[in-house]
Amino acid sequence: MKKGFIALALYFLTSQNIAFAAQFGVLDVDKIIQESSAVVDIQKKVDAKKIAYETEINKKQSQLESEQQKLEDKKITLSKEAFEKEVKTFEKKVDDLKTYIDRKQNSLKKASIDAMSKVNDKVKTIVSDIAKEKELDAIIPASQTLYFKDEFDITAEVLSRLNKKITKVEVKFE
Repeated sequence: MKKGFIALALYFLTSQNIAFAAQFGVLDVDKIIQESSAVVDIQKKVDAKKIAYETEINKKQSQLESEQQKLEDKKITLSKEAFEKEVKTFEKKVDDLKTYIDRKQNSLKKASIDAMSKVNDKVKTIVSDIAKEKELDAIIPASQTLYFKDEFDITAEVLSRLNKKITKVEVKFE
């Protein structure tokens, strides 16, 4: 019975002239990220803030290194209890610096993600608009394709519209 059903199903599928045609576009997301004016703006702002943070952190590290040297010099003159107390105070400062560094790194990541989210929202809107205009059923990332004809590539159009809509993005650092 099962063999008869399968044979009947295969007969109907092969005897019918059924064509499934989908219109699709291809988007090079990496190119959008590399060439978008808004993304370049975000990266410049994040890089500038990163350099400022690194300068500030290097200054604090230098101060701690100097304190560590002074502490080692005091080891001979201080009592064991007094030295241990100063070591604990110094270790607290080191831990505070580590926490500060983590907060600054997280601030950079969060600011970048939030700003990129704004660009991503614009890209989604633009891609949706193009898909409707060209009656496309799907947009496939170029990185997920082995081959496609140039006529399917909507990257240049998306990039052009994106650069017209948004060139600068506010990046908020905590």
